[in-house]
Amino acid sequence: MNKIYRLREDDIGDVLYRRIYLLIRKNRWAWPSVGAAFGLAGGLLSIILGLLPWAIVRFIAPDDIGSTLSVLSSVFFALSLPLLALGASCLDLLEERPPDLPLPAKSQPAALERLASPSTKSPPQ
Repeated sequence: MNKIYRLREDDIGDVLYRRIYLLIRKNRWAWPSVGAAFGLAGGLLSIILGLLPWAIVRFIAPDDIGSTLSVLSSVFFALSLPLLALGASCLDLLEERPPDLPLPAKSQPAALERLASPSTKSPPQ
């Protein structure tokens, strides 16, 4: 039950982001896919949003709003770690799920028998 299903290396290549995209696309609106997309995007966005107030406090802001912006940048930086951890955890859950792909023809004996046996009905004349 705890099998990890991996895509063939030919399908994904060496691109990390393609692998993440394929894992999230596996079941788009299930909670692990939404959690992975929200966690990864929110974690990266919170880092960017944390850099903006930090830069303003460092270089531009006066002292009266500097402390508020400093707290705000600290909150954004602290929020990035749990969001990235949520995204990584949801990606792990998606990796453990079996793929939603149809079985190959070798695994479908009934389909092979139908294709191999001649039709019992005569064609219409």
